[in-house]
Amino acid sequence: GPNGAGKTTLIKLLLRFYAPSDGQILVNDHDLRDLKLDNWYKFVSILFQDFTKFWLTVKENILLGNTAIIDERKMREAAGKAGADEFIEKLPKKYNQRLGRGFEESTDLSIGQWQKLALARAFYEEAPVLILDEPTIGLDVVMQKKIRVFLKEYNKKYNATIILTSHYMDDVKEICDRVILINHGRK
Repeated sequence: GPNGAGKTTLIKLLLRFYAPSDGQILVNDHDLRDLKLDNWYKFVSILFQDFTKFWLTVKENILLGNTAIIDERKMREAAGKAGADEFIEKLPKKYNQRLGRGFEESTDLSIGQWQKLALARAFYEEAPVLILDEPTIGLDVVMQKKIRVFLKEYNKKYNATIILTSHYMDDVKEICDRVILINHGRK
């Protein structure tokens, strides 16, 4: 749907950031409001189009919220699938590089590099429900194609549900089995 149609609002409803003002959202025939948030969030990985840039290390950016058990191999695979490994390997301290501005020996990234890092964070989860709000925006055409290929593989590997909002028809055609056009909050 067009800008302002309600796509991101729908995602925020699915994440219970908002409560439905009317009706209900069912997940496997259970009202989403009845699910414990901690349990629901274990099944969901999200990338918002207005993702946050965390001025932490690269590793901490990818593992955000998952630092109790660090799986280096899985972290590096997620970075590779998001195309982030290419720039990470060029950083002075690689995965231990501090990001942002104003810190001693820190590095700031381009918007496309931040996007890849945010994608790596979403991919690291290996969640059965992957919600992506404009995941290829800000990426070059080659990287957009790689992300689409990976998402198809992800879907097969994890039998995942991928909920995707996009203005790019290539994303929709190549990734989605079902397309819903939203306009003014309606299907």
